[in-house]
Amino acid sequence: MAGHTSDEFVNQVRAAVDIVDVVGEYVQLRKSGRAFLGLCPFHSEKSPSFNVNAERQFFHCFGCGAGGDVFSFLMKLEQLTFPEALHKLAERAGIDVPKPPQEEASPEKRAKQAMLEAHELVSKLYHYVLTETPYGVEAMKYLTKRGMSSQTLTEYQIGFAPDSWDFVTQFLKKRSFSQDLMVEAGLLAKSEAGKVFDRFRGRVMFPIHDSQGHVIGFGGRLLDNTGPRSSQPKYLNSPESLLFNKSATLFNLHRARSTMRKRKQALLFEGYVDVVSAWQAGFMQGVATLGTALTEQQARILRRNVESVVLCYDGDAAGQEATSKAIHVLQQAGLIVRVAPLPQGVDPDDYIRQHGAEAFSQQVLLQAMPVTAFRLKHLRSQYVINDETDKTRLIAKAVEIINELDSPVERDLYQRQLAEEYSLTLGDLKWESKRAYKQQKSERQRDKVSPAWNNSINNGKVTLAKTLPPAYHTAERKLLFYMMRNAELAFRVQQECNAHFQVDEHDALSAYLYAYYAEGNTEDPGKFIHYVQDESLKQLASGLAMMEYKEDVSDLEIGDYIKQVNNYPKRAELERLREEQRSLHLQAAAADSEDARKQLEIQAAIIGMKILELENALKEG
Repeated sequence: MAGHTSDEFVNQVRAAVDIVDVVGEYVQLRKSGRAFLGLCPFHSEKSPSFNVNAERQFFHCFGCGAGGDVFSFLMKLEQLTFPEALHKLAERAGIDVPKPPQEEASPEKRAKQAMLEAHELVSKLYHYVLTETPYGVEAMKYLTKRGMSSQTLTEYQIGFAPDSWDFVTQFLKKRSFSQDLMVEAGLLAKSEAGKVFDRFRGRVMFPIHDSQGHVIGFGGRLLDNTGPRSSQPKYLNSPESLLFNKSATLFNLHRARSTMRKRKQALLFEGYVDVVSAWQAGFMQGVATLGTALTEQQARILRRNVESVVLCYDGDAAGQEATSKAIHVLQQAGLIVRVAPLPQGVDPDDYIRQHGAEAFSQQVLLQAMPVTAFRLKHLRSQYVINDETDKTRLIAKAVEIINELDSPVERDLYQRQLAEEYSLTLGDLKWESKRAYKQQKSERQRDKVSPAWNNSINNGKVTLAKTLPPAYHTAERKLLFYMMRNAELAFRVQQECNAHFQVDEHDALSAYLYAYYAEGNTEDPGKFIHYVQDESLKQLASGLAMMEYKEDVSDLEIGDYIKQVNNYPKRAELERLREEQRSLHLQAAAADSEDARKQLEIQAAIIGMKILELENALKEG
């Protein structure tokens, strides 16, 4: 390398920056031994597989295989060339960048740089028009009436686009910006006849920034949507461009990120006015989507920065529907989700202005409900109960929602609430819940619980033959036996069991045990049995406590039991793959043509490779 990319300069920059600090600006990291772990920014994942080695200054993702040094990280994440990443890190470290030799920048790079410069200039222009010129008087009155302070207007560089066809057009033309490029950037628009004009007119303007704080677009709100403007959208965002990707951008992220990470939580709003209003009221961790439904990219950005999200969408029907959709996307990204309750027809901005910051904190944010509670509440709002048939349908739907919960303790809690609300006996509701649960999970949970006895046919006679329970079933019972006697062992199982216990009753009892010890209770099976509320689980605990297993158990044995539990999902997948392979072979044998037969055999061979991988994984433990 030469000039500004000489080895000496590269090494100087590399020595001056810490990869942990750099990556930490984009990914939430936690220390684990010598490494730092986080969720990979390059692919979607729920469990951290992204490692940063502070000692050797490199990163590696065991999920997608991405790796390299601090330069590689920036280049991949921000789509930079090596000189661009080097320049950015040098500026960060306060190192003077040697003047690069004259070299021709690519057309795309020049266009992108011109767009950035234009957006920065236009942002300042809009703000100046709002705060310093007669054109902005009405807009200023409107914003003041909405409770926005001068400090807020300055912080967010809120501005106003005059109701003119060529105000910005002439401004940019005088500064020699290409009109075609400015149309492409979304600052200007072009009619079918080829006439160029201002895209935003008569609107309050909110600059939209990228994660590093550069203006890349605008959101404009009509000041007056009556008369000739009644057909125009109330809100208008910049179109997609080289700078602006609506699906991968969150309004206010650059400003909210540090608070979000500190609190490990984000407030997600539908619009920028809600974010600004919340920020002014002291809630600094707010971000918003940009007029579209929450996307997977936006959810992944949130997950890289926080563990949980409070959804603060409007209280109207559309807001509730948007909330339902956003919940699914956020949970798929691995986020804990709660839903802030807002009155019908009220948005967060309205609520804060009408009731103040304290009420928003106490009555909205602190009352945020778990997803299941929201779904049940939303379900009730969709039903009008006129008779027992309507009531039965609602309860059936509610049971389906509750059955989706992984935690048996949570399921029990909501079942009790539902039974009380609709004057049902808990036993009847649990019976119905179990029946529906088996129906919902029949395919996924086949072979999960083997019967203790089955019918077998021998010489034409039906005889009752005992079937040994599968290994994981016995392992779970033994673990529960020892867990009731040893809190340390229970915590070990909780940490090392990657999979839930496969038998529902075992899983429910283990959840009770974890809660029991977490509350500081002593290792006493009798006391624990008293602690269990559910009658059927109480009986199970009693039976387990009476089992005749040896009191002293080695770490090796416990490890083997845990392995049996953890391996069951792999064994179940192995059986599924074998069945799929058998089916493909049968289809191949009955194929109509040689090409079809070969194609099916190839698919069977691919499945065979997966089977071999799983078999090896099970052998290696």
